[in-house]
Amino acid sequence: MSAGKKRSLSLWIPFLWYAAVSTRGISGWFTLGQTDLAEFDYAMGSPMDRNFYLTLIIAGVIILVRKRIQWGKIIRSNPWLFWILVYTFISILWSNFPLVAFKRWIKLIGSVVVGLVVLTEYPQVDSISTVLRRCFLVHIPLDVLLVKYFRTIGVDWDYTGREMWIGLTKQKNPLGQICMTAGIYFIWDVLKKLKEGIVRYKINILYLLMIFYLLAGPTAEGRSVTSIVILLIGLFALFGMQFAPKNRTEINRFFIKGTIVLVLIFIVLSLGMGAFNETISGEFLRMTGRDETLTGRTELWEDMLQIGKKHPIRGVGFGSFWIGDKANNLWERHIWRPQEGHNGYIDIYVALGGIGLILFGLFLVSTFSSIKEMVVEDFEFGVFRMVFFIMILLHNLAESSFLRSEHNLWFLFLLIAMNVPDPVESRGATDDSETA
Repeated sequence: MSAGKKRSLSLWIPFLWYAAVSTRGISGWFTLGQTDLAEFDYAMGSPMDRNFYLTLIIAGVIILVRKRIQWGKIIRSNPWLFWILVYTFISILWSNFPLVAFKRWIKLIGSVVVGLVVLTEYPQVDSISTVLRRCFLVHIPLDVLLVKYFRTIGVDWDYTGREMWIGLTKQKNPLGQICMTAGIYFIWDVLKKLKEGIVRYKINILYLLMIFYLLAGPTAEGRSVTSIVILLIGLFALFGMQFAPKNRTEINRFFIKGTIVLVLIFIVLSLGMGAFNETISGEFLRMTGRDETLTGRTELWEDMLQIGKKHPIRGVGFGSFWIGDKANNLWERHIWRPQEGHNGYIDIYVALGGIGLILFGLFLVSTFSSIKEMVVEDFEFGVFRMVFFIMILLHNLAESSFLRSEHNLWFLFLLIAMNVPDPVESRGATDDSETA
């Protein structure tokens, strides 16, 4: 069996994982039409989903064992991710639901294991691209099909009665996340093909048209504005990165200059609008049809921060905040019944406290540093990682995906954030040093 075929077969495991977290999950298709969210579902979860993910985790472990990967080297290459996983495990000790938290921690570890299945196939950029492309090629057309012709499945209504397109997902925001991710992927692939002199990009254009159709949504209120904004930022980053230099000295200056330009633009716009008693945020919200609370998000953040102040150092414990007592009585205060904090950083602070937030911040800093190095060593892969890194960081300002194993963006984040050295390259470097 050829290496390419072996890679293709092993990558079906992460494909199934990514397909599940980017749709309604396995059990979701057996509970269509059930809108009441019972506390039992939060505390116990679905045995069907649990068995499905456990099977994939076991399969992933078997694949990694057969590959005889060097776990010590992987941990040394990802120290801050390792300590985050350790701390989340320790925090189970003071969780209000330790058994539930432990199950969620196992699934969190599972997402890392399945991610390593992808990253131990080389070249890594091709392996990641294979997993994403397989999912998008199926996901996007089925979303359009369900939205247009099977509306009892592909369309839903929020608590105010407004129509929203959901496709294969549970809600408009997850569909928007898939569309923004797929949109950047297909545009990146078009640019990559053009550089390689390959003209087979018509299918990418077709998929981009379907993506833009889904993002438009039924109405201004029924679309995922966050996903549209992050997609536009991703496009700006993608095209901007095409001018990035390919040496270590200049790449640092490139990012510094880019940051300065963005700050200056923000200051100029703020001063200009201030002269007319306007603000950037206020004008932007009016353009997108949103209110000043960001559809209730700012009020939710205030409540969460007040709860977080009770345990500012260690947090309430991993995997326990959004279960029990109707999510800390937040459902009583917010009629839309939030199931996440709609801010990944606040969610980490509440769950893991200042310690967890610092550890995760160090993980982000080290990830940025490694991706910056990758831009110099492997330009296409480096740009791919940097663009998605920026998008996911900004997306977590209004949504929450960090440390959520059931979230599609967390799995994608692991794929672009984890460092897994190529054993062939490492061996070559060792041989060279010994020869010298």
